[in-house]
Amino acid sequence: MEKHYLKHKQRLRERFIEEGLDGFHDYEVLELLLSYSLVRKDTKTTAKKLIDHFGSITDVMNASVNELTKINGVSGRTAVMLKLVRESSVFMMKDKILKRYYVRSSQDVYSYLKHYYKGEKVETFLIIFLNTRNMIISVDPLFRGTVNEAKVYLRTIVEKSLQNGASAIIAVHNHPSGSIELSQEDIRLTKKLKETLRLIDVRMLDHIIVADNEMVSMNDSKLMP
Repeated sequence: MEKHYLKHKQRLRERFIEEGLDGFHDYEVLELLLSYSLVRKDTKTTAKKLIDHFGSITDVMNASVNELTKINGVSGRTAVMLKLVRESSVFMMKDKILKRYYVRSSQDVYSYLKHYYKGEKVETFLIIFLNTRNMIISVDPLFRGTVNEAKVYLRTIVEKSLQNGASAIIAVHNHPSGSIELSQEDIRLTKKLKETLRLIDVRMLDHIIVADNEMVSMNDSKLMP
């Protein structure tokens, strides 16, 4: 006799095929994802348990593999699958902005940054490298630190700029604390980095700070040194 949850999974799949995810509850989206890993198990209970524990489907997808596997019913295989879905989404957004002009695609860049940093618990410093026409060459996370600091090595940024043949860069880092306010250290670092890059004829166009769902551009805010 066919298990009742197998019929339920099939109905979810058919509903998704016909309508997409419109009208789905958050736990139903997660339930559908889990059905491809927990093939012979009832996934509704596990989905609700994950959302109850982490708070939302976004927080579930941003949780680490280690955090996910602490939940009863979530195996290492399932945790990796959930992380893969999340990282694949960020990867595709990054692919979308490469080889595109920054000025024309700035909103796409901002969207990528918000997704990249969503759920990040430590400060991470990345560089967007651009060519002479401000076309994006590469987006490289270079430094990871603690909840309130990432050690930034100017020499590494110079070397990466030369390796990429960059004519300009945009620096980006997050504030895991959630505060969008610029620190004096942010301003000092920006000034020092801009002066250092000028020695190799590389322009620093902006320094963007990301916190939760907010971002601030030092260039737009007229705070670039």
